[in-house]
Amino acid sequence: MDQNPREPGTAGAADAQAFEIRVAGLVPQQVLLQLVDVETSSREMRTVLICRCRDQAELHGLLARLRTFGLEVVEVRRLLTGTADEEPTGGEA
Repeated sequence: MDQNPREPGTAGAADAQAFEIRVAGLVPQQVLLQLVDVETSSREMRTVLICRCRDQAELHGLLARLRTFGLEVVEVRRLLTGTADEEPTGGEA
């Protein structure tokens, strides 16, 4: 698993929900460096981003930002504890 060199932030982390966002293809390193507070890994020609968002508005803002980088969001899952190994709470997205 390739980790983004930036560590996830702690501001508002206690109140935030964890999400796994899968995007098509590999995300360029220069884009990953601009995604502060996001963990990354690459699987099967997809990039998996793990992030914590305080509310729906923050999540939608991140999704909009990914679109500005030209990334295709394939799937979004809400995680129980913020790790990629957890099952989503609402079933498959």
